[in-house]
Amino acid sequence: MKHSTFESHLNTYILGFGASLCLSVAAYLLATGSTLGGPITMAVLLTLATVQLIVQLACFLHLGISGRSRTRTVSIVFTFLMMLVVVLGSLWIMKHLDYRMGMSGEAMNEYMKAQNKKGF
Repeated sequence: MKHSTFESHLNTYILGFGASLCLSVAAYLLATGSTLGGPITMAVLLTLATVQLIVQLACFLHLGISGRSRTRTVSIVFTFLMMLVVVLGSLWIMKHLDYRMGMSGEAMNEYMKAQNKKGF
């Protein structure tokens, strides 16, 4: 490995570490002492997490838009999209099932007790 390549990689690692550390501290401080409203705090935390993900992918995994890493980047984006489909689909199904059940917690307990008395 050439000396200039080593220095550029080292600078990238140091920059990534510093940015990740700053983003982590900012998220911690926001979560522990937030005076913002709940939805605003969650939106800012989600934004900080997304920026940190991008910093770590670019600085540590060397995923970018260059020719060599383009295929890996497309694979990572596709994986995240599929995970998003699975998570959002699961949440949608659970919300739909919760709506369809239409029972309160006490009514559900009574129903389960009645079903238990019937046996198998």
